[in-house]
Amino acid sequence: MIKVAPLMRYVLVMFSLLMIITPTASLSVAEEPTLRIALPSPPQTLNVWSGTSSWTIIVLNFIYEPLATIGPESKYVPWLAESWNVSSDGKVWTIRLREGILWQDGKPLTAEDVKFTYEYFKKDPTARRGFSDMEYLDHIEVVDDYMFKMYLTEPFAAVVSTMLTNPIVPKHIWEPIVNNENFTASKYEPKISEVIGTGPYKIAEYRPDEYIRFTANENYWKGAPSVKNVVIRFVKEADTQVMMIKKGEIDVAIHLAINPAVEEDLKAAGVNVHRYLRPYFYHWGFNLQHFPFTEIKFRKAMAYAINLTEIIEIARLGAGEPGSYGIIPPVWKEWFCKEAAEMYTYDPDKARQLLDELNWIDRDGDGIRETPDGREIKFEIYPPSYDPARVRAAEMIRDYLKEIGVKAVVRVGDWKGVVWPGIKAHKLDSFILGSGTEPDPDFMRVRFKTNASANYYLLSDPEIDRLLEQQAITIDRSKRKEIVCNIERKLADVLPLITLYYPVIINPYRTDRFEGWVEVKFDWILNRYTLLNLRPKAPTTVKTTYATTTLTKTEMGPPIISIAGVLIALIIIVLMILFSLRRS
Repeated sequence: MIKVAPLMRYVLVMFSLLMIITPTASLSVAEEPTLRIALPSPPQTLNVWSGTSSWTIIVLNFIYEPLATIGPESKYVPWLAESWNVSSDGKVWTIRLREGILWQDGKPLTAEDVKFTYEYFKKDPTARRGFSDMEYLDHIEVVDDYMFKMYLTEPFAAVVSTMLTNPIVPKHIWEPIVNNENFTASKYEPKISEVIGTGPYKIAEYRPDEYIRFTANENYWKGAPSVKNVVIRFVKEADTQVMMIKKGEIDVAIHLAINPAVEEDLKAAGVNVHRYLRPYFYHWGFNLQHFPFTEIKFRKAMAYAINLTEIIEIARLGAGEPGSYGIIPPVWKEWFCKEAAEMYTYDPDKARQLLDELNWIDRDGDGIRETPDGREIKFEIYPPSYDPARVRAAEMIRDYLKEIGVKAVVRVGDWKGVVWPGIKAHKLDSFILGSGTEPDPDFMRVRFKTNASANYYLLSDPEIDRLLEQQAITIDRSKRKEIVCNIERKLADVLPLITLYYPVIINPYRTDRFEGWVEVKFDWILNRYTLLNLRPKAPTTVKTTYATTTLTKTEMGPPIISIAGVLIALIIIVLMILFSLRRS
């Protein structure tokens, strides 16, 4: 007979000690810290050649990087580039790359990658993100792996802000793709394995319209990020994002339409808020080839017909500044043209007068004006459904225009499926769009020059084209400033769009799980500096039932069972064996 009593006593003592030391070990697993982000829309594409929407750029900035970027003080700083200098005639730029930077697949970044990226941008007009930026590039000469020379056709004032801020792509990935005879940059959707950059994160999983999951790039040239996992969920409604961050289900909410009125409520719930003026011009854009926007006098009537101050007060709840008719916002003080900004005021009678001068009058008594041949003065406005402020602004424009006998029909559309494709294809009569400005005014050239990649209005004006080219090659800043103001005045006169407002945005973010957030002037809280500086506060655990968390297993990463838990399980198995032997 086996004597098990002493052994059983020893095992029971050890079991009790382990239970005292690790009372919850069998109930918990270690959680891999995951940064949880909410965006209102998926990226329009993962193709860095053509991705231009805000949400696309936020996602792709995790992966791709430029030679230069805007620093925390809104000044351009080197990034992948270590340094640059320019020849005395302004036509040759010598640029040195930082050494030791690897693509996310382990291959080194070299000057050949930059040469391939820039020369393809110049070659293919469907590569919309950078095509217009390379207008003054003649060719690139590779000196060695880490140095190259850019030869320009003219001295170009905005090399850093316009050319060097384009994302660089790996030649070894993209050269075989673009050499395919059926390749078109604007239509190609890359495989996840082809979305390779030098950035701090790489894509681990992507479920369109649900979420995208990133893992840290452990070989990142600035050092591996402290936050190893990131999940971006696509949450369309701003109110839902606010509810989620208050409940701790997400760590940061990125939405243009978060109601400023909830700011104090968020702070009371322990949520931090980054409040900033976004130097994006939110505008009512016109298709200049669609009637009635073909008539410049009609477009001027629209400027007099709408009340920008009231639109901000109602649609934005006061969170914004009135738009300039010259596009450039007052925050870029050096380039802001006050005369262009104030060219129009709210004056419905003036609007009626201009329409009367066109002989567009209400001929049948139904309240809507008609042309002499009986054509109604009506059109459609498309705001994106995810932004209630823009929807409300469109409705207010409709109501203003009804008062002067013009019929506007508001068509609220899905951004990715309706509004953005319609804008790019020039199919919409008009639309409400948010677009970026830069500290350098050359952004206007890539938007308003004839056939420019971001000229969504089909504007073609020889005088504006001439001025845009002139500012680009004028190195003297005082002379350039005068030219830029002339451009602003001309744009205010021609009116391809009406800037409604520059919005004040709030980005709520939590500090209970992560620290190191960087609030950058004029930018999202989810910026390059936050991504590199953010770190978990302390290790956390999550119940194995997952009943008290909204994290999925995918978001958490693989569970790590504690050693003590394994030991306890083994002891229980030994006990069962011993009892079985005793009975036998």
